[in-house]
Amino acid sequence: MLGHNERLARKLNEQGGRRAWAAVLDSKQEWASSGGSNVAAGQAGSFTIHQRLRLRVEPDGEPPFEATVKQVFNDARGWHIPHEGDSVTVIYDPDDHSKLVIDLDAMPVASGFDRDAAAARHERVMARMQDPAAWRQQVADMQASAAGQVRTAAAAAVMRADPEVLAPSGRLRSHGWRL
Repeated sequence: MLGHNERLARKLNEQGGRRAWAAVLDSKQEWASSGGSNVAAGQAGSFTIHQRLRLRVEPDGEPPFEATVKQVFNDARGWHIPHEGDSVTVIYDPDDHSKLVIDLDAMPVASGFDRDAAAARHERVMARMQDPAAWRQQVADMQASAAGQVRTAAAAAVMRADPEVLAPSGRLRSHGWRL
């Protein structure tokens, strides 16, 4: 089943498709395409990767099953290509397991990370991105943090370069701090 079939994803969402975690058993790039020099997604200049993934779907209350999907990943949805050992969220038909798509709105989770915690964090980030005030605050916080790191690095460089600032022990003369 072609995992990039948006019509199937929409149909599964509307007609009782179930969501489940799936472990990526194998992930192989079949081919890739790009074109032109524009950078808008879906236009010339965009990049598309066609991937074949073998999954072990682990539905709640049902036995696990394996499925193989062909999935298209492109720059319209970011570069979140799952690899062997990762976990992805899938939507499947409980009556016909061949009808299965990877949920492209959910992030793959690398092995060794808690799936549910990672999914909850992703949902929080996505919700924050939808709220303009929260997004502006997030950007402001990141800019302030980066500016503070730059000031700290610059101050440390000055202190290392200026022998008058440092005592022979490497401590700041006026504060007693050690670098």
